[in-house]
Amino acid sequence: MKIEIDINEQYTDTGVKICAPALTKDVENVVAMLRMLNMQIGVRKDDETYLLDAEKILYIEAVDRRTFVYTDDETYESEMKLYEMEQELLKRDFLRISKQSIVNLRKIKSLKADINRKVRLTLVNGEQIVVSRMYSDELRRKLGLR
Repeated sequence: MKIEIDINEQYTDTGVKICAPALTKDVENVVAMLRMLNMQIGVRKDDETYLLDAEKILYIEAVDRRTFVYTDDETYESEMKLYEMEQELLKRDFLRISKQSIVNLRKIKSLKADINRKVRLTLVNGEQIVVSRMYSDELRRKLGLR
């Protein structure tokens, strides 16, 4: 892959141009990572691709090697792996809560202690998800509850 940077005072805005012989998975991944910088994630639903603002995400889940993105009222699928999303989103208000899930901390409505040091989260839409005990201490620390 060739990377070229052209700095010139004549430019009024920053842009990225991708030149490729075909739309490959690598190209899609580069585009997805660039969108993450603007906090937009490319997701799919019903054979359509959408640009989803990260603040609308409740949580992200990996199931059977597929990554699903959940909002208040929709479920989308992403080409990105969970760990790829985690790398960018953890810099913002997202936190890994289990081996297969990342949650948007701003979308948590309440917490409840569960068995075996797990924590049950209720999100703003009423949906409940479980934080594994391995991640529960970090969640409490991030939320200032320790």
